[in-house]
Amino acid sequence: MQKLYVYIVEDNPLIAFALKNMLLNIGHNICRIAECYDEAIKDLRVMNVDLVITDIMLKGKENGIDLANYINHHLHIPFIFQSSITSVDIINLANQTRPNAFLLKPVSKSDMIKALTMIAA
Repeated sequence: MQKLYVYIVEDNPLIAFALKNMLLNIGHNICRIAECYDEAIKDLRVMNVDLVITDIMLKGKENGIDLANYINHHLHIPFIFQSSITSVDIINLANQTRPNAFLLKPVSKSDMIKALTMIAA
């Protein structure tokens, strides 16, 4: 599998740390971890990123769905949602952004590897 440069957007430090360690152990690079939409947009405009992994619920007014829409319209970077959301309405909104994968928290290593294999192929 090709090594990816991954940008994580997660406002829970423990989950962000776990994702970072999982991705590093799989053999990928972490570009940065952001806690909110604004921070992510600022970074993603100038960074060379292969993949964004974002939670749906983030600190601030905008959420991961807003970030996905921005990515689709301006950056065209593959992205994965990882979330504990169970609301069908929110999941439907998230899926309308055409994520490369939707992983339920807590994300298992095997599910992450499957999702990354499709992107890094």
